[in-house]
Amino acid sequence: MELLERDAALGTLAAARDEAARGEGRVVFITGEPGIGKTSLVTRFLRDLGEDARVLLGTCDDLSIPRPLGPIRDLVGSLSPEFEQALAAGAAPHELQALLLAELELRPHPTVLVLEDVHWADGATFDTIAVLGRRIGSLPALLVLTFRGGEAPSGHPLRAAVGSIRAEHAVFVELAPLSESAVASLAGADAAEVYAVTGGNPFYVTELLAAREADALPPSIANAVLGRTSRLEDDARHLVELVSVVPTRVRTSLLDAVMPDWPAAALEPERRQLLEVDAAYVRFRHELARNAIRSNVPIAARRRLHAEILEALLADGADPADIVHHAEAAGSEQVLSQYALIAARRAAALSSNREAYSHYRRASHFLDRLPAAEQARVLEELASVAYAVGRLDAAFVGADRAIGFYRGLGDEESVGRCMRSLSRYHWVAGDGHAAHRAALDAIEILEPLGPSRELARAYSVVSQLAMLAEDSEPAFSWGERALELATRLGDDGTRAHALVNIATAKINLDPDQGGALLEAHAFADAAGEWHEAARALDNLSISLLCWVRPDEALRYAEQAVAYAEEHEVLIIASHAAAVGAWLKLRAGDWAEAERLMLQEIESGRIVRLLTKTVLAELAVRRGDPEARERLAELAGEAERTGELQRIVPVLELATERALTAGEAMPIERFERLTAMPTSGVRAGRFGSRVAAWAAIAGLELEVDPPLSAPHAAMLRRDWRAAADAFGAAGWSYDRGLMLSLLEDEEALAEALEVARDLGAEPLTRRVLERMRELGLRIPQGPREATRANPAGLTARQLEVLELLTEGLTNAEIAERLVVSQRTAEHHVAAVLMKLGASSRREAVRRATELGGPP
Repeated sequence: MELLERDAALGTLAAARDEAARGEGRVVFITGEPGIGKTSLVTRFLRDLGEDARVLLGTCDDLSIPRPLGPIRDLVGSLSPEFEQALAAGAAPHELQALLLAELELRPHPTVLVLEDVHWADGATFDTIAVLGRRIGSLPALLVLTFRGGEAPSGHPLRAAVGSIRAEHAVFVELAPLSESAVASLAGADAAEVYAVTGGNPFYVTELLAAREADALPPSIANAVLGRTSRLEDDARHLVELVSVVPTRVRTSLLDAVMPDWPAAALEPERRQLLEVDAAYVRFRHELARNAIRSNVPIAARRRLHAEILEALLADGADPADIVHHAEAAGSEQVLSQYALIAARRAAALSSNREAYSHYRRASHFLDRLPAAEQARVLEELASVAYAVGRLDAAFVGADRAIGFYRGLGDEESVGRCMRSLSRYHWVAGDGHAAHRAALDAIEILEPLGPSRELARAYSVVSQLAMLAEDSEPAFSWGERALELATRLGDDGTRAHALVNIATAKINLDPDQGGALLEAHAFADAAGEWHEAARALDNLSISLLCWVRPDEALRYAEQAVAYAEEHEVLIIASHAAAVGAWLKLRAGDWAEAERLMLQEIESGRIVRLLTKTVLAELAVRRGDPEARERLAELAGEAERTGELQRIVPVLELATERALTAGEAMPIERFERLTAMPTSGVRAGRFGSRVAAWAAIAGLELEVDPPLSAPHAAMLRRDWRAAADAFGAAGWSYDRGLMLSLLEDEEALAEALEVARDLGAEPLTRRVLERMRELGLRIPQGPREATRANPAGLTARQLEVLELLTEGLTNAEIAERLVVSQRTAEHHVAAVLMKLGASSRREAVRRATELGGPP
């Protein structure tokens, strides 16, 4: 059929190709309903390229469990021998991704890589798409991805891959149905009826017109397809039915084995436009047609067809995922029991964890056919991939059952290894106490067996858990044991892990100890331990945030994101991005903080408790209706972890909310917290914060130095100094909150200005109530000019900007406004921040660009 109403889409593809040819690569997503013409569009685009580009084409198949790197394996024969050898040898995913990136830089430029039907892709393919997408802007390559939007809803792994690609490098083409006039140009007198039945879907239109006999149209699309099939000869019909049970397409080499005379049988179905035949594959012209034929084949006949395909696949040593698909459909339990495990391990090796989990689930049904040692191993592997895909319930069951088998076999080392894994599962589930018990159990089991890498790792896990609980002494002692044993055994992975734990425990006690984490990062990076190298930067950023050193914290958060994304440590990248969003929130950029958090949530890989904490803080400060419920839910989850890094920020929020809402302070929660055995409630980054916020609640707590400047001032109830310290850090809301505790008119007026400027309704109400109680004059709300100016400056800040344009110093501004010099300094700092200026001169220039102060 003629390609109608697709000129704009072809133009978009051509423009993306031209940008790629200049070395500024693009990703083009082509989406639409089944039959809308995605493949037809791509085929026309590729045909028009001629010899000006290198084309690579891969397709995802609708298998019950996708093949790991299925569309990438389709590229074999078009890629360099180095890549194909690595693929055949089972190279690690990151090695294959690096080789594929190199392939995209080969001449001629651009390379056009098309991956079709990626809604059916496996996890390793999605990871590869994310890697290519993040680097596409600097490559002479065009990546074209087709998918059905309806089969990739929110939460689908494709959405995370899409979210990882920079917006400026991505183009979306959503294909619409044909218009009535376009259908009329094809259907003639039947146009109205054809349009009514098809809604303009190009495939449906084509099928109806191809099946039209005389003046009659078939009543449905399925009838149109089946009507053409019913007129086929027996051999041709058998071929059509055989091809219909193979998702997407069937290799010609496979057909040679199953039905040697298939080329003759294919002539009629090809003429009737049911099948398309090329040198490598036979496929239906569209999946909708394949499904129509397949659903009309009786179940018993369908099983026989699958059995024919299965026999040929086994003889050919085909992909285990293909064998599993057809063995299950053919009802061959013997083959399924053997190949499900092979497919599971292959998928796990390529980090296609969702697919590995599904295969392991199948394999677990046949455990009793395996020796006890192999049963234990399969259950342990099942637990590992279940954990990787977030199925903690299955991870716990698999690990517990594996431990039972290993104990029955007397394999204590494996029992210890599984206990260490259980510790991790408990920690991710939010149960810090159970995680600690399991890790200590692992050590108790492993120590009598003598020095081993597993023992060193168990030591390091206990060190990490103690560090996370802010319990410094065991964090150091277990970390040093892990470090000594790992060094003796040459285990750089555990060395890196232990170094990061020890260094983090140091900075948790003293903000000036960040150098140790940078050294740990350097060691891990040199050793190729990228997760630990990224973790070091991430830990450095969040600890500096806790110590109220936002500039340094943001710098290291950005470094952590960049490093983690470069090395595909996506969970660390997400956590560090959330830390960056938290810092944006504290700096007063609430809209950007919320945008960043929602972007990370959309990516599907965000750390849940941190996300909830940041969004709860935003909700409390804005006065969102659901703030109370959100905070209560978060408090329960945080306390279950037993970690101060989760508990303290939530308790601070509860105290802040009580203050701004005029409610009872959470005294009992402070008492529960201070009764915890961890040393972190009396020293370090959270000890100072607990004592400072306890002072807000009216409690007296002792804490060991050092303390951050604002928290030290809060501890001695010097609210003015605390406000100044928070202001110096650029945390305007926190400054306003501290000012709201004072009773002088100037402080409360500034607190009101801050609250109104940010849209902090609870703080605004609190300050207004205090001013009324004290009989103070209440300033009017923001002027119309304030709401209209592009930088969002408050009325007072606009006055300050006017004075800056006159070249006044801070002292002169203070005198003109009749405020203290310190207050004038904070106003100037706020103006610079809002204008994105690093100096007074730049602020004046930016104001001129924005139209000048009104």
